[in-house]
Amino acid sequence: MSLITIKLSRKYGFGLQIKAGLINFKITLYKDLPIEVTNGLQNKCQDGMHVIFLDYDTSLYNEQLIPELKSLQKNYKLSDFYIFKSSQKEGSYHAICLDKLTAREWMNLLEDSSVDKNYKLAPLIINTKSWVLRFTTKGDSKIPVHIRTLISPYQEREKSRPHALFLHYYYGISIKGLKNLDKNTIISLVRYSTLNYLRKGSKEAQE
Repeated sequence: MSLITIKLSRKYGFGLQIKAGLINFKITLYKDLPIEVTNGLQNKCQDGMHVIFLDYDTSLYNEQLIPELKSLQKNYKLSDFYIFKSSQKEGSYHAICLDKLTAREWMNLLEDSSVDKNYKLAPLIINTKSWVLRFTTKGDSKIPVHIRTLISPYQEREKSRPHALFLHYYYGISIKGLKNLDKNTIISLVRYSTLNYLRKGSKEAQE
């Protein structure tokens, strides 16, 4: 059985996806959107585990984002989520949890989340074999800003020490009292090209 999907967007351009048996081919052509180079932090740990990186593009904060994160905390027994406003674009947020998951656990959690489909496929697009969240500017998009720590009663899972230290030294987030930090010493950063959805001169870019 084969499936061909064509998507047209006045804003972004043309997308084509072909599924035939084990073959899944996807191509997207974007129109009039500038490419920017930015820097990101990878969620893959030195020991092959994954911390939790979630990227939301169109989420209502109180009605969607917070209830979903609380549900993930309960269902997967996760510790605190660090929530960031990722850009001036309305509804855009990053959520980071320092708990370490196996690849299978991480993929299951990712599917249970409502993050954008493109983000779920991100490792295939930028060839990092991990998921990445931006921490520097991207064109007119500002640096993500920490806006809340969603506290959890679950603190049993092992956490990534290098990721915790990054949040502390880069964003000024307190990590005092964190339990079960691992002994890893390496964190991976990546410089990559991405689309800039905030055009120069747009309302969002000027805010």
